[in-house]
Amino acid sequence: MKTAFILYSRNDGYKEKERFLIHIKSILETFDELIYIDWNSETQSFLYEIIDDLPKTGKIKHFIISPYYHKLLTNNDPDVQQCNNVLAVNLALRRTDADWVVIGNIDIIPPSKEDFNEFLSKANPNTFYTFSRRDINYDDVIKNKHNIAKYREYLNQTTEPRYFPAMVTPNDRYSIINCCGDFQLASKKVWESIKGLEENMIYSCYVDTNVQKKSVIYGFGLEAVYDIPVYHMNHKTNRIPQGGNLNTIYSEKNSKPPKFNDAWEWVEYFTTSQNSDNWGLADIEIEFEVI
Repeated sequence: MKTAFILYSRNDGYKEKERFLIHIKSILETFDELIYIDWNSETQSFLYEIIDDLPKTGKIKHFIISPYYHKLLTNNDPDVQQCNNVLAVNLALRRTDADWVVIGNIDIIPPSKEDFNEFLSKANPNTFYTFSRRDINYDDVIKNKHNIAKYREYLNQTTEPRYFPAMVTPNDRYSIINCCGDFQLASKKVWESIKGLEENMIYSCYVDTNVQKKSVIYGFGLEAVYDIPVYHMNHKTNRIPQGGNLNTIYSEKNSKPPKFNDAWEWVEYFTTSQNSDNWGLADIEIEFEVI
């Protein structure tokens, strides 16, 4: 049984390099594969900012989508997410042979490998799972950065599940929990059957709810998981995400309001995938490196 974690980000100064390093190291300890897609960085890939401190395990597949290809793939739309999650995630989904795949973000410290594999040993390959996060203080994480495994054991004993229901439209029965996209797990069978994330959702918000509705529409189960702790390192108070996009700086210098996906179109009235059979750029050969 092979596990994979899909992560996308952008080297834009929004997230700290130390946060990124803690996240990557913890992912490598839990998962058999990490697919990292650096999307639309104006300078070098964010991964290269920390590469000297990373263990060279051969577990990382590193893709780089340059600003040129970002513009090409998004029709040079000025309102599109600058770090486009739907295209990045689908690219990775089509290029992993893992049995179980998680989509997450740079703020996550995952369960230990033992706890995660124990969960998978009983998991239903026909169910889409979303894990409820437990928020933790970033400064506390930094204080314990040299022994994250021990810190996580302490947190497992002292934190409680986070029950935080959410609805984005009147008939939304699919969000299940607030921030349901922080740690979404499904078998490769499920991801392929629902054709990944909707590639026309190129703006901010509702992608995580949409994919969970898709799993139900396509005949799969949908469950929230509370008893397997997934930790979310909180954000610095002086950093404000643009429209929920955790990879884009939003400040007075960038005061243009973000454009959002339409919740009514993609949640309330959504009935079937619009993705083609070549979703995830499946018909294009894309270079990557193994680290």
